[in-house]
Amino acid sequence: MQRKQIKMKSGRLRHIPVISEAEFRHLTFNENPGFCLDCGIDVEGVEPDARRYRCEACDSPNGVYGLEELLLMNLIEMTPDAVEVR
Repeated sequence: MQRKQIKMKSGRLRHIPVISEAEFRHLTFNENPGFCLDCGIDVEGVEPDARRYRCEACDSPNGVYGLEELLLMNLIEMTPDAVEVR
């Protein structure tokens, strides 16, 4: 999963995931992915609706969110699926 930094209205820099639609479907069906908005690390074993969980990597007290929750919050940049040309 790729990531990029954005500046929030508060002026705080946050990391957001950049993911294709196919990768999103695969991850949400097969795993329980999460993402830390503070350090940008992928976190496994997170409920889809997780909000403000502690990040073990950067020790942020409330940086980890479930991937589906980030989608609802509009904090995922979706890229179109690659189209194979034959």
